[in-house]
Formats: sequence, structure tokens, C-alpha cells
Amino acid sequence: MQSENAFLVQIQNGEQKELYSLAGHSVAMLGRAAENTISLLDDRCSRFHAKIFFEEGQWYIQDIDSRNGTYLNEQMIPAQQKVPLQAGNHLQFGHTLFQFGCGELGTTEISPKNQDENQDEHQNENLAEQRSGIFGVSNTLRGPQEDKSTSTQILHQTAQTAILKSESDSKLGARITTRTGYGPIELCRLAYNLGKVEEVDQIAKLAIEGLLNATGAEGAGLWLFPYNLNSTQNASDIRLVANATLENLQYNPVSEAIVRTVFEKKEAFLFHESFQDSKAENAVKTKGLNDVKNTMAAPIRFQNGILGLLHLYTLSESKYLDESDLEYMLAVADTVGIALTHVNKQKELAANLHQARKENTTLREMLQMSSEIIGQSPQIQTIHHLISRAAAAKTSVLIRGESGVGKELIARAIHFASPRKSKPLICLNCAAISESLLASELFGHEKGSFTGATDRKIGKFEAANTGTLFLDEIGEMSQSLQAKFLRVLEGSSFERVGGNVPISVDVRVIAATNRDLEKEVAEGRFRHDLFFRLRVLEIIVPPLRKRVDDIPILAEYFLDRFCKEVGRKYQGFDPDAMRVLMGYRWPGNIRELKNVVERAVVLGSSTYVQVQDLLLSTLNTTGETDMRREPKDVFIPLSLEDIERNHLIRTLEHVQWNKSIAAKQLGIERTTLDRKIKRYGLERD
Repeated sequence: MQSENAFLVQIQNGEQKELYSLAGHSVAMLGRAAENTISLLDDRCSRFHAKIFFEEGQWYIQDIDSRNGTYLNEQMIPAQQKVPLQAGNHLQFGHTLFQFGCGELGTTEISPKNQDENQDEHQNENLAEQRSGIFGVSNTLRGPQEDKSTSTQILHQTAQTAILKSESDSKLGARITTRTGYGPIELCRLAYNLGKVEEVDQIAKLAIEGLLNATGAEGAGLWLFPYNLNSTQNASDIRLVANATLENLQYNPVSEAIVRTVFEKKEAFLFHESFQDSKAENAVKTKGLNDVKNTMAAPIRFQNGILGLLHLYTLSESKYLDESDLEYMLAVADTVGIALTHVNKQKELAANLHQARKENTTLREMLQMSSEIIGQSPQIQTIHHLISRAAAAKTSVLIRGESGVGKELIARAIHFASPRKSKPLICLNCAAISESLLASELFGHEKGSFTGATDRKIGKFEAANTGTLFLDEIGEMSQSLQAKFLRVLEGSSFERVGGNVPISVDVRVIAATNRDLEKEVAEGRFRHDLFFRLRVLEIIVPPLRKRVDDIPILAEYFLDRFCKEVGRKYQGFDPDAMRVLMGYRWPGNIRELKNVVERAVVLGSSTYVQVQDLLLSTLNTTGETDMRREPKDVFIPLSLEDIERNHLIRTLEHVQWNKSIAAKQLGIERTTLDRKIKRYGLERD
């Protein structure tokens, strides 16, 4: 009956390349696919080529209808037929060669932990001959044509170091200190120095230099995995970070087999390695890659993971690493593990802090924008009420109003007051993107779907999944795109441009426009079904000239804001300047007021904003066609009574029939204005 512990040794050019343990795998799959137990980088192998399994005390191999077949000792085995394996069998999958071995990988090679330090060397050699060997397995693994032979023997292994225990709990800790002269004191000094450094390479340098000085080893290296405690590491991912040698020798890298052993067992190992070359008897031998006598490897552990390993070795017969060196090395490795984790955590915290600051800045900007709906007029109070009602619903919202009234601010306020406030808010201005690219921006595109589509792109709808999508200037969308947009609003799936995979999303749409959509629908430029689908909830934002009472509040808000940004100190607006602001019709609405105040703060020179600091335009407001100025060469004869009547009407309409403000602008008493209104029979529309 065969042992359940078996392994495969990959052979390349007659030499061992890599060791794969089959222990713990009742069925081991081999092939090109990454899902296999052993993934083969061989183009002649099938994705799932063969399997090796243990059944009723026997190891078998079975070809899984592979394209180029599986060979056992140079003979192709029948497909789907299980064939027994014996130790020493050679297997071939495509161009890849393996030798099968059967036996203990860890426990049988380990000497008793309490063996006498003065045990006869000849007994050790006999014991080594009885062992199968972890890495060499037998002298035939490198091929019968080779004159070289290697063997690697585990002399000692340990999972915990006695140095980090109290002296009363560990006699070995005291023996280590008395025999070698290093122990807790040196380890404390090393830990103190490691705690002061902030870079991984500095930690590695301190650790390997300290180990070389303490143990007398002739070479040392520190190897690390990519730092990610939450991901699954592979032994092949390890990379050399730092190394050092005595007498300027070349560093001998740790073998993959040792890495795998330490990685799987998570323990420190002391190995004895020997090498003979019958062809080199008359040659001058130098200390090189094959002259290693003793090797130690200790895992750099933290919690339940392995960050890497420390590697020590000797080349000279006179220098011998022993159990006490291994204990000290493991203590150093555990200390390095803590130091590395702290450094990496500090870098993660710094990166997270930077990202958090960026996100907080963005969030503050969003929250600031969502709270910038400023004003106390009845119209603004109505807007706030509509926002609170709309936020609780899931239906689409249509926000209408002139350019610059703050439609995007209202959309943000709805989002941040809704249950979706923690989800993404994606904004897109339909007027800022050409018609040909708007579909790609909304729905995304596949690689190669059009010229310039070099990669797959996620559209705004996918990006806003579970959140809110705000589409400004929805009236600019073409009719062909309106149809697809309507289908998505109705709950249908969509495909990326150039794709055929249906995509379903959960998105709330808020649209805004400054166009007269009823007129657009009547003239055939906007789909009537889309208009009614968007207009489930409608919020109409009044222009600034329709809420004159909010002008002083907004002006003072912008003045305070820009004074802080620019570093100027203004005490407010001159009364004449404020009268000008309240009497102006604001064709650009709040956006124009903001720019006017900003310019006054930057260019003004007084402690109060003066009239001359205000730069106002002569543009007409949206839809103000009936109030365009008549050409200078046209004269319309009117009586003084008609002129006074028309002027009174326009003044009252301008101030929303606020008689107190109108009287101030006309320069008359409030009672006089009341008499003239009654005289001309004026009434508010």
C-alpha cells in the first residue's frame, strides 16, 4: 500500500526545476487552466489535461481526453483509463516532464527535536540516506546522464522560538544566550531600531545585517510576498527585497522547494545540503551556487498569514548553523513581521487618509452645493417643500427653469435627502457632448465598437446603479436617443454601444431643462411619451427677478464667501449698490449675481461695494421679447398719461407688485402710488 503523501518533481534539461506536493489532494488536476491544482504553462497541454488521484491505497493517473495525450515512461496511456503510478515513474504532459515520488514530505525528514547536540555525525549520514529527501528525493531525479547529485536534509524545524518566551518557561532560551552570546537583549535592540525606520528596504537591511553578525552566516536574504493580507498568496509570488554576503560573495538565492516548504508549514527549518561533482576533481573550485553547506529559512509571519521569509546559509565547513541560530532567526523573523506590518499599515493609512481627504472634500462640496439653496421668499419655501416630497419617492423628476437658477443644486438636494444619499450621484450635461458620443456616455461602449474605442467603457447608467443620474439640458437629446432612453426609464435593459449583453440597472433619473418642452413636443423635436414619463414630478424654479426679496440674502452670502476666498474685508453693500442689484432684471439669474459679486470683491477698493463696482449687462431676460427696446429712429407719439401708466405697470411688474419698493424706485410716496394705481385702474395679472 502506497503512502498518501506523494509529490511531482518537474524536470527541465535533466535537472529539477520545481516540486509540487500532492499531499492533501485526493484528486490533483493538471492542465493550462488556472483552476487546476497544478497549472502548466505549456501550449501543447489541454486546459484540463489529466488528473492524479489516490484510491484504495494506490496512486493513479488518468488522461482527460487531452489533445496531445499523456505519457507514462514514454508510453501514451489510454484516454479516460486510470493507470497505477510507482515511485520514479516519469510523466509527460505536452513538453512538460515530471517524476512521480511517494513518501513523507515533512515528518520523516525531521530529526527528533531533543536529539543530543553531540550525536555522532556518521549516524546523521546514515539517517539521511534512509530518508527520501524533500527536494532531491533520490539521486535519479536529475537524470541518469548527470554526474551531479544533491541532497537536502532537514536537521531541525520549529514553529515557535524560545527566545520570545520568559526564561523561567524555557531552558533553551537560557542555553542560547550562554552559548552564542545573543538573545533577548540583541533582539530588543533590533526591535527598537526597526521601530524607528519607515521603509521596507531599511527593515530588510537591518534584519539581514543583524543576522549575519549574530550567527556568523555567510549569506542572508529577505524575501517578501506582495503585501495584501486579504489575498491568497502563492509561493511563486515571492520576491527578493534585500541580500548581503560576507567577503563580497555572490548571493545564493533560496530554492523554490525551500520556499514552498516554509510557506506550507509556516515553520522555520534548518537544512543540511551537500553537493558533489565528479567532473570537477581537477578543477579549481570557488564558492558558488552549489557550495551551500547549511541553510536556514524562517517565515516572516503576522497573524495567520506569511509576509515572506528570511534566508541564511553557510559555505564553509568550519561554519555550521545550529538549533540556537534557528531559534534566534525565527525570533528576528517574527519581529520583522510586526515591523513590516506596521510600516505597511502606516502607508495604507497615509494612502487612505489622502483618499479620505479627497472624498471628504468632494463630499463637502456636494453637501455645500446641496445646502446652497438660499433664500426666504415664498417661492423658495415652496421649492424646499417640493424637494422633501420628491426625495421620498423613487419616480423621475423634471426640474424646469431658466439658465442659472440652480437646477443642479435642487437635483443634488433631492439626492442627498433621499434613501439613495449614500449611493453615487452621477451628473451629465447633454448639451456639452456631441450627439454621436452621448449614447456612449450614457450606455457605455465595447472595445472596438467605433473608431477610438480602445477599451470597454462603463456608461453613466451603470456608474449610477442604485443611485441617481442627473441629466442636465435634457431637451438637447436627439430623438433617436430619446427612444432608447425612454425604454430604460420604463425598466427595460440596455446594451453598450457595440455590445449584445443586456444590462439592467436600478437608477433614479432627475432631468433638467431651460427649454419650453411643451413647445418642443408640439413642434416634433421632443417625444411626447418621454415628456410625460419625465414629468411624473415637476419642480419649476422661478427666475431671480421673480423673487426680489432673496437678492439681498444671496448678495450677502456671495460677498462673505468671496471675501474669505480672496482675503478681502468688506462690511457690506452701499445702499445705492443694493438698490441697483434689486432693480436689475438678472437675465443670468443667480449665476450672474454670483459673478457680479465676485468681480466686485476682486476689483473693488472700498470697505463697501459701490455702484461703480457692479458690472451689469444690457441683455434681455429669457422670453422678454415684449420689452425689447424700440429702434432709435422710430417714434411713437404717446400722451404723458399713457407714458406714466406704462411706466407704472412695468415698474410694478419688475418688483413683483411690491408697492414699497416700487414707490422708492419711482421716487414718490407710497400713498401717491396707491392713488395712481387706483386712478389708472391697474391690477396685478
